[in-house]
Amino acid sequence: MPLESGQFSPQSAAPVVIVGAGQAGAEAALALRQGGFPGPVHLFGREAVSPYERPPLSKGFLLGTILEERLIFRSAAAYEAAGIRLVLGREVSQLDPANRRVVLNDGVAVDYAACILATGAEPRPLPVPGGGLPGILLLRSLEHARQLRAAIVPGLPVVVVGGGYLGLEVAASARKLGAEVTIIEAQPALLHRSASAITAEALASRHRAAGVRLLLGRQVARIEGSVRADGVTLAHGAFLPASLVLACIGAKPEVALAQAAGLACDDGIRVDAACRTAFPDLYAIGDCARQDDPRFGRPVRLESVQSATWQARCAAAAILGKALPTPRPAYFWSEQHDAKLQIAGLADPRMPCDDTLVGDPTGAFAVYRVQDGVLRTVEAVNRPRDFVRAHSLIGQRAVELPAA
Repeated sequence: MPLESGQFSPQSAAPVVIVGAGQAGAEAALALRQGGFPGPVHLFGREAVSPYERPPLSKGFLLGTILEERLIFRSAAAYEAAGIRLVLGREVSQLDPANRRVVLNDGVAVDYAACILATGAEPRPLPVPGGGLPGILLLRSLEHARQLRAAIVPGLPVVVVGGGYLGLEVAASARKLGAEVTIIEAQPALLHRSASAITAEALASRHRAAGVRLLLGRQVARIEGSVRADGVTLAHGAFLPASLVLACIGAKPEVALAQAAGLACDDGIRVDAACRTAFPDLYAIGDCARQDDPRFGRPVRLESVQSATWQARCAAAAILGKALPTPRPAYFWSEQHDAKLQIAGLADPRMPCDDTLVGDPTGAFAVYRVQDGVLRTVEAVNRPRDFVRAHSLIGQRAVELPAA
């Protein structure tokens, strides 16, 4: 069962310690057991809730179509049955790689045989005057989502700062709930560097058609309000009233624990293909990790369920002394209004793409993205067959495109 504060006592056999009970941490614990690891496994979570899915927080959970209990991966009894000690509401405050030890925030020290850091990422606050006022919400955790769901009511003026996937998903959900929604994006287009111009414009058109106001190429100068946020002033002086401001300007990897322990960090904890750090028996996975990814030939930090799961299995395999799992193309998904976007592969944002449209951008379509003659990415909107087909095509040259 999950342990309350004060109940934990280290076991004599050194365990595998997993720091962070999100998607990556939970998957790593289960992968160790599925791979036959016989020793103790301790999974520490900062939040007081069992590991849960985060993607629905901006969509089904916010809309009320997915209940809170459905977000939970597995029951506490399932972790207990698997021999995984799930320790919730406890934080690892110190990491000592030289002595293979972690220290909890209440001073309890735990020696480990191997340690996996799955500390995730934290949302970036608005770096403007007034950015800390009440009424400015973030969305990363279940508690954030609870606050946001309680705040949104029909007619509420909502300003979403950031036109990335999270901001767009929340904007679509808030609009469905009847809020008056404005998106402010500093770049001249939505999804700058993370999607093709074709897909970005198709999604922008859907948001406009649903009544979402898009202000592109605009900078937030400050958040107004004396007691709580009541509006946003833009850099050119325009004022937007807002009863709720949502900051969706990206997330920064949670690396404070790693940095204090002397680990190399560069937009994430640097790890090799097996998710190992430079220290023996110390790994990092998920949103906090910047991996030497064999799929791309360069260090990459990917915030995705698929990446978290794959890295968890890599770290577990390395600890077990087994072969690493076969890499598969990265994939992502998003739901906005009537559009289900599925992306297979990953284009290098530093290089130009040759984009080919198949289908109708106002309905179902796919964008095939080629770099240096190689198919790198397929973006499919309401065309699941293109997405499935893409998994066998990514990395190939001279790909024959499907009929419109």
